[in-house]
Amino acid sequence: MRILIVGGTGFIGRAVVRAMHGHELALFHRGATCREPRDTHHLHGDRAELLAYRERIRALRPDVVLDMVPRNGPDAQRVIDAVRGIVPRVVAVSSGSVYRRFGVLMGSEPGAVDNTPSREDSPLRTRLFPYRSHSVEPGPLHDYDKIPAEQAYFRATDLACSVVRLPMVYGPGDPDHRLTPYVRPMLDGRPEIPLQETAARWRNARSYVDNAAAAIARVVEAGAPGRAYNVAELQDFTELEWIRRIGAVVGWQGAVRLVRDGGRLGRPSVSELPETTNFAQHLLMDSSRIRGELGYTEVVEPEEALCSAVRAAAAASAPADSPGDDGVDGRETSRPGT
Repeated sequence: MRILIVGGTGFIGRAVVRAMHGHELALFHRGATCREPRDTHHLHGDRAELLAYRERIRALRPDVVLDMVPRNGPDAQRVIDAVRGIVPRVVAVSSGSVYRRFGVLMGSEPGAVDNTPSREDSPLRTRLFPYRSHSVEPGPLHDYDKIPAEQAYFRATDLACSVVRLPMVYGPGDPDHRLTPYVRPMLDGRPEIPLQETAARWRNARSYVDNAAAAIARVVEAGAPGRAYNVAELQDFTELEWIRRIGAVVGWQGAVRLVRDGGRLGRPSVSELPETTNFAQHLLMDSSRIRGELGYTEVVEPEEALCSAVRAAAAASAPADSPGDDGVDGRETSRPGT
């Protein structure tokens, strides 16, 4: 299969390239990353100018386009306009942040807490751009919303489109360093980590980066048109359990100290979430569709995945001139909570 990947050089994208073994790959990206995947064809450019690359895309004769980084509706529409009439299929990487439950967590969506796992047909948010109310001025998340991106793809009647909805993705190379706020104090030998009571009970869907990449590859290979697929580990953990599991890998002898809710003390290490986050709302995702319909299973077992992620976080916590330091370039992350 010939696959054109829009992106593909960031955190998740590099893992996707590794997972696509046996396929002929071409990557469209800005050429700004320091570790471009080898043995692939590269088109260097800005996705805002993607339409100008139509003839070069046509020459590649891709069977499918994988859009790793659609931030919003206009982002998706640029890809659609550039490949329509050339490519029959598109797969877009989205996020669990599309669901109504994420809006409740953020405080941007009205309604009661619902802690049942989100299925692909669960209600989506009714209020777009959930980060804007928490931004003093336009920033990286100001125009971020995967709902309009998904809508643009599903409206493209001349393209067969599938969507992959990712949870919080963790592992080596994570540019958001999601494990570091827990690993660093453990390595420093701190006797306790404070955590708010409600935050300690919070459950968040997760996926190790290589497993998320394998799921994306499976949808590229066999995803049905007009279908969305959730990705998440089978077992979710409370934030308290997550910290304790990390501590067991580190060999930390300390304890988590629960404190009353309020203030800035002891929040889950998800940097995009505001101080007003309602952690009574969990972010769980049902992944039975991709497992049942496409035969997806994790390629890395949970314990091995956590050990690998903790080792990477420990290396990232070392001094900059340490042999274990590994600079990270590229931010193809699934967004918060996700």
